[in-house]
Amino acid sequence: MECDEDLECYKTLSVWTEMTLPEAFKSRHNTKAGTWAKLQILSGHVTMEFMTEDGVVTGKAEYSVENQPPLIEPKQYHRIAAWSHDLSCQLSFYCKKFSES
Repeated sequence: MECDEDLECYKTLSVWTEMTLPEAFKSRHNTKAGTWAKLQILSGHVTMEFMTEDGVVTGKAEYSVENQPPLIEPKQYHRIAAWSHDLSCQLSFYCKKFSES
C-alpha cells in the first residue's frame, strides 16, 4: 500500500467481510480533521461514492485487489455503496507524523 511519507498509521481495524462490514460505512460519513483513511481490499470488490457534505455524489468508482481505493482525505464525505459477496477488506487510519522541531 502506498501512502504519503509524511503520514503514519495510528490504527488498523479488524478485517471485514460482506457479513461484518459495519452499517456506518454503508452510509455517508467522513474522516475527521487531521485523519486520512485507507481501505485495503483483500478480496472481492467495493463501489465507493464520494460526496459533498450535503450528500451530492461527486464521484463513484469500483475498487478491487488490483485497483485499490485512494487515500481518503480528512473531512472527505464518502460511503461504500456496493460490495461483492466475497469481500474482505481492512481499514487503517493515518495522521501527520509528529515532528520535534
